[in-house]
Amino acid sequence: MSLGSREACEILGVSQTTLKRWISYFPNVFPKDQLGHYLFAERELKLLEKIKEEVRGGVPMDKIELPVAPERDGASSAGAAAFPGTEADTLRLRVAQLERALAQKADEVVTAQIYQHRQEIDELRLMLRQLSEAVEGLQQAAAAREPEAARPEPARKPEPAAGGARTTGSAAVRAARRKVFWLF
Repeated sequence: MSLGSREACEILGVSQTTLKRWISYFPNVFPKDQLGHYLFAERELKLLEKIKEEVRGGVPMDKIELPVAPERDGASSAGAAAFPGTEADTLRLRVAQLERALAQKADEVVTAQIYQHRQEIDELRLMLRQLSEAVEGLQQAAAAREPEAARPEPARKPEPAAGGARTTGSAAVRAARRKVFWLF
């Protein structure tokens, strides 16, 4: 099974830039496939490990020697005729690449959705905090007004009605009811 550049970088523990720089020194050892992508089989990974060890040992890139890779299956028409299974191998590799790309895309979509949901949750938390602060402010305002409403008003003398008659008790009750419903 062949791996793409990203997977090879993860296995080797190097960046893609480093991997591409190493590959550029040895274009005959690491050829591209028909689609222009690098595919790394076990052999290529071992060679990259060798490069990594020598670079860490202080050997300059131009002093590292690697064996030249034999021509890959399907690289020439004579090679394709000699190996009839190469087309099937190429298709298998391409399907594997597509499956990896599909899995990566699915991961990216899920990551984007999670990020979007996280933003929505943060917005809802902010709204909830603002509503909580508003309710608390209203409760404090109501508590500040309660002592005013709880104080009894001084008793007033009923005013005489027109014609000198006293007001009835029902008018005084209506006036008291109006005051009870005042909230602010």
